Amino acid sequence: MGTGAGASSIYDGLVSSSLMLLADHQPFCLVDLGLGVGREVVKTFGEFPRDIIITHNHSDHAGDLPVVLRVELAKGHRCNVIGQTQVIERLKTHRVAEHFEQLSAEELADWQAAECGELTALQHGLSIEFYPGVHSELSYGFVIRDHNHHPRLSYTADSRLEDALYETLAKADVFILDARSKPNAWHAAFDEVKPWLKKGVYILGHGLSSQQIDHAFEELPLLKPQQRIAF
Repeated sequence: MGTGAGASSIYDGLVSSSLMLLADHQPFCLVDLGLGVGREVVKTFGEFPRDIIITHNHSDHAGDLPVVLRVELAKGHRCNVIGQTQVIERLKTHRVAEHFEQLSAEELADWQAAECGELTALQHGLSIEFYPGVHSELSYGFVIRDHNHHPRLSYTADSRLEDALYETLAKADVFILDARSKPNAWHAAFDEVKPWLKKGVYILGHGLSSQQIDHAFEELPLLKPQQRIAF
């Protein structure tokens, strides 16, 4: 859905880093709901799916969550927020606190918390497992498996390069990793992840516009907004 980072979402108008899962061309699960993502979902699909996976509580991954949960509930559409147990607790305690004079977190949405490595059911016979990344905020990547337990899709979410995380997630048919053009303490860098690139591996380039992806980094498998991958 987008490739924006926190600052680029605000100052450059980029939709925050996010993914939508589709089955038979119909959306059934959104991955992250940061700044600008809610509007993009409405423009592209017209409605929100019931299931929303949140990888961590940074604004570019969860910033639109409070408004979307409240509006969807008022429309009679109760969302189900899925995440690692500690992330869910942070969201319930801090991210949606603006509604507490009217609604508790439990009244606002359903919350599906999972411990690391624990299989949690999704729709269409899929299940998800969370694995810890290393980031400036508690952040978890994941693996989505089919009914045969085969790893179909994985995503690092925001994390620096961690061999244990990458080795687990790289087993999936489609592996999406987060990286930036310049190295820093909390995100992998393009040069660092090059040894991990192979068929089925893609980079969600944090904070890059479509023009930058097309012209500055055309040699890398960078995802662009609205790009679709079959898996």
